[in-house]
Amino acid sequence: MSVVVKKTTDRLQAPDPILLGCILALLLFSLLMVYSTSVSVAEVRYHAPLRIIGHWLIYIPVGLFVMWLVSRVDITWWRVLALPLLVVGLLLMIAVLIPGVGREINGAQRWFSLFGQSMQPVELLKPAVILYMAYYMGSFPERMAHVLRGLAPMLVVLMIVLTLLLLQPDFGSAVLLSAVCFGMWFIGGVPIRHLLLLIATFIPLAIVVMIAEPYRVERLTSFLDPWQDQYGSGYQLIQSMLAFGSGGLFGAGLGQGVQKLFYLPEVFTDFISASIGEELGMLGMLSLLSLFIVLLGRGVWLAILQVEMFPRLVIMGCILSIGLALFINLGAAMGLLPTKGMPLPFVSYGGSALIGECILIGLVLGVQRHSGGNMRLQKSAGSDKKKRARVDTVSPHTMALTAPITSDRKRGQL
Repeated sequence: MSVVVKKTTDRLQAPDPILLGCILALLLFSLLMVYSTSVSVAEVRYHAPLRIIGHWLIYIPVGLFVMWLVSRVDITWWRVLALPLLVVGLLLMIAVLIPGVGREINGAQRWFSLFGQSMQPVELLKPAVILYMAYYMGSFPERMAHVLRGLAPMLVVLMIVLTLLLLQPDFGSAVLLSAVCFGMWFIGGVPIRHLLLLIATFIPLAIVVMIAEPYRVERLTSFLDPWQDQYGSGYQLIQSMLAFGSGGLFGAGLGQGVQKLFYLPEVFTDFISASIGEELGMLGMLSLLSLFIVLLGRGVWLAILQVEMFPRLVIMGCILSIGLALFINLGAAMGLLPTKGMPLPFVSYGGSALIGECILIGLVLGVQRHSGGNMRLQKSAGSDKKKRARVDTVSPHTMALTAPITSDRKRGQL
């Protein structure tokens, strides 16, 4: 009996079917939409209509392999590697700013060129920051009530990260990571009064950073009134809203959209949601949102099931990152937020973004796959305690038979 219990404890659980099913459905949805929106662009730009979708057919299996690989790593290893991974992530962020090392595209120096493909180090930095914040709060929960001993070290790390992001510049990722960290701090037990004080400090700084660059001011004014400069800063938002508006309830049909024909820039990347609204209508958008709601809700539920703070915060940090990226992308495409280049998770074309998102889901699945057996064992051990309580009144011989089994299960649980 003890051998069987040990095998059950050591067995790696299957990936959560609901979470994995949502990811596969989103990627299948992405294949359809990237193909629909990229054919014309690829034909004109590369004289090869299938070039972009061909690259996407390579990125998706690579991303799924990375997700599977990350999910097989025990969560205790991520606790050990949290600080080294953060250091590596910061070094990559510094390296991308070095002329000749980093690659500049559209005035921003955010990319490395690797084997002819572009890679953004911020997508690797996001999980590294999440792991570090979870490690610190999980290791020193008693410090969270103190500013200097608890919040200050995490705040220093966040400020270093934000400085490197603004030097690229990447204001959107800076906002996203700030929000993720604040959410994790709240869940991790940092007092609300400390968080409110930080928010009151961050908002004026964010306003100063925003108005310091003319292009950010243009984005803000175009968000408030895109028709003021309909052929300039407001052009992209106007075309996006036209796409959503023309889709109606059922859409024009897959492949029948007009805005993708060189009216709406970045249609298969940051503004793919506008093309979804045009071709599949409101029902298509609601179906997509339903998948995300199930995905995010399942992640939150898996976090609630965790007993320890570290794995719970890892899951919540990853879910917050994906949820906020979804909110920023849809908000910008629908004119609810200032225009910002933020991909739609698992749907927009982009190799770096997909790899980063797969790492985040891989961490969530890693917690689930390594804790499932132990959680069932805990329930089994609780059931055994109830049985022993009933057996106590029966016979000493029966207690002697059940005691070794209970002891072995406890050792298997530990």
